[in-house]
Amino acid sequence: MRTVRKHKSPLHATRLAVFVMLTGLAANAAAPARAADGLPSGSTASTADRSRTAAAPARPAQSRPRVGLVLGGGGAKGAAHVGVLRVLDEMRIPIDCVVGTSMGALVGGAYASGRDAEDLEKAMLAIDWGETIGFSSQRQRTPMRRKLAGATFSNSLEFGVRNGRMTAPSGFIKTQNIEQTIHYLVARSRGIEDFDQLPIRYRAIATDMQSGQMVVLASGNLTQAMRASMAVPGIFSPVVIDDVILGDGGLARNVPVDVARETCADVVIAVAVPNPVPTLEELQSPLTLVGRTLVVLIGATEKQQLDSLRPEDTGIVIDMGDIGSGSFDKTREAIPLGRAAALAHRDELARYSLPEAEYLAWRSSVSRDAKGPVTIGEVTITGYERVNPDFIRHVLGIQPGEVLDERKIAERVNHVHALGDFDAVHYVLRGDPASPTLEVRVQEQAIGSTVVRFDLGMYVGTSSNTAFTLGGDVRRTWINQRGGELHGALRVGRTSALEASLYQPLDPQHEWFVEPGLNLQRSLEDLYVDGEAVARYDLSHAYGYFDVGRVFGTRAELRAGIRSGWQWAEREIASPDLPGQEDEQYGGFSLRYTMDTRDRNALFRSGMLARAGYFRGDELLGAESEYDRLEGLVTWGLPVGDDMVYLRAAGGTSVNSDLPLYDLFVLGGPVSFPGLEIGQLRGQSYWSGQASYLYKVADISTLFGQSLYAGLRLSAGDVGDRIDGIDADPVYSAAALLGGRTPIGPVALTVAHASEGGWQLVLVLGRPIEERSITDPIW
Repeated sequence: MRTVRKHKSPLHATRLAVFVMLTGLAANAAAPARAADGLPSGSTASTADRSRTAAAPARPAQSRPRVGLVLGGGGAKGAAHVGVLRVLDEMRIPIDCVVGTSMGALVGGAYASGRDAEDLEKAMLAIDWGETIGFSSQRQRTPMRRKLAGATFSNSLEFGVRNGRMTAPSGFIKTQNIEQTIHYLVARSRGIEDFDQLPIRYRAIATDMQSGQMVVLASGNLTQAMRASMAVPGIFSPVVIDDVILGDGGLARNVPVDVARETCADVVIAVAVPNPVPTLEELQSPLTLVGRTLVVLIGATEKQQLDSLRPEDTGIVIDMGDIGSGSFDKTREAIPLGRAAALAHRDELARYSLPEAEYLAWRSSVSRDAKGPVTIGEVTITGYERVNPDFIRHVLGIQPGEVLDERKIAERVNHVHALGDFDAVHYVLRGDPASPTLEVRVQEQAIGSTVVRFDLGMYVGTSSNTAFTLGGDVRRTWINQRGGELHGALRVGRTSALEASLYQPLDPQHEWFVEPGLNLQRSLEDLYVDGEAVARYDLSHAYGYFDVGRVFGTRAELRAGIRSGWQWAEREIASPDLPGQEDEQYGGFSLRYTMDTRDRNALFRSGMLARAGYFRGDELLGAESEYDRLEGLVTWGLPVGDDMVYLRAAGGTSVNSDLPLYDLFVLGGPVSFPGLEIGQLRGQSYWSGQASYLYKVADISTLFGQSLYAGLRLSAGDVGDRIDGIDADPVYSAAALLGGRTPIGPVALTVAHASEGGWQLVLVLGRPIEERSITDPIW
């Protein structure tokens, strides 16, 4: 039975209200973790039953006092707790129970599960926090369908539509990898659900988000309890245990000294990692003052608990310097700070030290060896409602009889999560330890099967060209057992479009598919003659299509299809003698190949993007004239330490046919060719090459790959049979740029000069404006 104990805490109602208001400011107060087990049945103990349910079981009498270790919350600062544990180990101090909050719950739970301090330090330093919290490698596991449908540069926020209303996710950061990390840290005590039966007694502190009371978790799923203690509301989704919605324990008791006394402690070692006192200059803005309110409220109860320490207890308050709650990239620097703080209390701690032989006996009794590989006896899938379990099994790729360790199992489980249909995917090994059943528990998205996204992009330059794009798309997944998906998109701006399609896999493995759809688009395009804008055209099309395709893992897609509809090329501002086409039929055969191994869309650090497309305008499908259009692009990203080198080559040809106005190749714009206006060069063929070197100036958020770069970009290209009739030499450009991935999306400020043109200063924010070239994010 799981013990869930509640305490009313001082100021809990006020603190909870302020915390909910400040969830956006509290992102840095979170700490990572990762879960695997499910929700075993249990009961919620009332406050009246608190003394009865919370009493620790009697232990054999011993001559030494029982030592309770309290590890406080503090996000990334909590890594300093590992340094304290190293000192306790060196000083031969035994621990009889551990009580932790938030990051303290993570470190404390791993220690209580059978890891010694040295092993725990190695495990903590080995954690890739960028992957754990920021999902840095998630895109490489993402199916091609999701990659292509998600070709937006600015954000990854998704909302749902349920019962006709828009719903937001319960947490803006998914906890899949956090729970996997926790599961790995406590794997040595896999299957233990009574926390008094762990090698060291353990309690995790959480907050009942309905009542605001403190909740003490003493049994159940260990991974889940630790994750609940770290569930910063609005940042990470809450954990529901026995119908109680649990959030971060720091709201109720950040340094739970009283709980340690109730659990086992005759003496207490309490460790706190508070925020530094801000300067007057740091408290000038209203936003900073509001954020400080939360810290003050949590600090009040923290001080209250530390003030309750007795002369025989030890309180260790660690000065973390400039390491903040979100500084997970500074774990290696945080651990020595904990060590130094503990050594400053060496004389006090020496009171609890044991003789070497006695300590080694204790250490041996509470240490557990790492779990080895297991032979999978059976695989079961539970929790699904819409998603076909046969498809989950295929993606999981684990068969009975396979010999796997937990890292390999976690890797395969994460492939299932990367499908995008689940909030979380957990696993548990049950039954015979020699041949256990692998139970995979999927938790489908709480926002439902209808998902909505929004995107914004802006282009502002020193020329007259200023443009924006505002768009959104909606998809409804799993409309049938084969995984059919309805997709719609709307964009307005320089290019406005309405799209709708049905993506229908044909086989259980989702390798073959068909996709019928409709595309309506209108784009305002300037026509240039020798670098001067002489006309503006409204280029529009409306056509239906039917594609058949093959997906190759998560890396590539090949599709072929037919199109039929109409095209327009209307003169808005132009001389009457310039070409124009109204209501012309359009149709033909298309073939497209895409390979995408990039780790992210914008400023990727690894991988490549390759695109190739062929279109044959054919009179059989309504085309006014027959023509061929062949185009290709390859982009590589080459990391050089913290810096990046990008190389790109692209080209296209009409294969000795005549392209109509609306299908001419286009070169020009901040992406396809800096220094030229958008669409400045148009013709029957082209080639271009580009090389960029980006020097990392500063990190904004290492967890989410957000950095600021300064760099140089060199471009060269040529357009053949230009629409303006000019037979010019190849064009060259050089651009200096400053930009990167930021919390508000990609930002780039570019100063460029082209040999056919002049100087340009361009600011691009968010999604790049479409340039009607193969470099566009939507292609």
